[in-house]
Amino acid sequence: MQIRIGVLATAALTLLGCQTQPQQPVEHPQLLIGPRAQSYLQIEAVQEGYASSNLLRAGVRLYNRSSQEQTLRYRFSWFDANGFELQGLSGRWEQQPLRPAEPVMIDRVAPSPKAVSYRIQLFDPRTPVANSAQGIDG
Repeated sequence: MQIRIGVLATAALTLLGCQTQPQQPVEHPQLLIGPRAQSYLQIEAVQEGYASSNLLRAGVRLYNRSSQEQTLRYRFSWFDANGFELQGLSGRWEQQPLRPAEPVMIDRVAPSPKAVSYRIQLFDPRTPVANSAQGIDG
């Protein structure tokens, strides 16, 4: 009986841990979406191309599918050909108010021509403090 309770408790804790992790949508592997933001965000498209001076440009078109105004916290990370993150002001966290059902385009240009890939992190600012890499620090 104690073994059965232990197995059930372990399974429940595992499921709870999975629910609080940011998700990478299968159709948009460049996105990392926090659990709260995932509850109200609808991703319409992820776009990429090149700006002047051959700099990589990336963006996400999304909207708030809830009936209340939300605030989104987001960050663009840029990576070189070796997978190392390029440092710069473009990696800072920013906020965007989202009105219900109003489409929003968030896009940025890479800080350097060395950028060959990117990741866009989308989080709700009310997510508890856990890890600055997830973008949910105060």
